[in-house]
Amino acid sequence: MKIILTLSWAGLAATLSEGCAVAPSAGLALPDLAAHQWRHRVLVIDTPSRESSDYRRQSAALDAVSAGLRERDLHLVTQTEAPTFRVRLVGKDGGVKLDQSGPISAQALFALIDAMPMRKAEISGR
Repeated sequence: MKIILTLSWAGLAATLSEGCAVAPSAGLALPDLAAHQWRHRVLVIDTPSRESSDYRRQSAALDAVSAGLRERDLHLVTQTEAPTFRVRLVGKDGGVKLDQSGPISAQALFALIDAMPMRKAEISGR
């Protein structure tokens, strides 16, 4: 377990050039994602409103790379009326892979996903 945690933090530090990965904090719980497990990755965006500047930046960044989202089987879920902005990436296995308090760039998001073993297997066609 210690090795996995060390590798996870090392991978996040190397991948994310902006924002900060944080431990899960108080706020909205994850929605029920059982229908997506083993089929899709899910980016859960918590926001006080769809008009917040963080939400608008995140939305614009993702709109610009819609083909990349489809290629990575990534679905977006937005939860409004959250106390603060928060982005969480949930892997196909149902585990939270990223939890951060600010928008994530498409480049950093794709790098994080593409470094995952399941995604590497998808790329190689296994």
